[in-house]
Amino acid sequence: MPLITIEVSETVPVAQRLAYAEAVHQGLAEGLGMDIEDRFQVIHPLPADHIIADPHYLGGERRDVLYVRILMVRMYDDETKARAFRAVARRLEAEGVRPDDVFLAVTENTIQDWYPGARGESTDDV
Repeated sequence: MPLITIEVSETVPVAQRLAYAEAVHQGLAEGLGMDIEDRFQVIHPLPADHIIADPHYLGGERRDVLYVRILMVRMYDDETKARAFRAVARRLEAEGVRPDDVFLAVTENTIQDWYPGARGESTDDV
């Protein structure tokens, strides 16, 4: 159950932001093999001057960076995560995001670090 945070310039229209969110979701479902219903996302539109990225770090040519933070349970090997990164980047590129402008970061934790709702339990039992 990844929790996705997307930081994007507020100049990007709402429909395009939602397309980016869909591209990220589809890429993660493809790359990680997760259930398509497993979707939890937050989109943060920010003033353009609040999104800072070195334009040439690691030889890139960044212009309009889209930050995607992925918080997920530690359960995927490096190859699977790399496959997911490629799938997300490819799908974002199809939505008009240049590959140099995609910045993905994963933070992992354990299943004990999540509370995805009471799942039928009384909150008194929690």
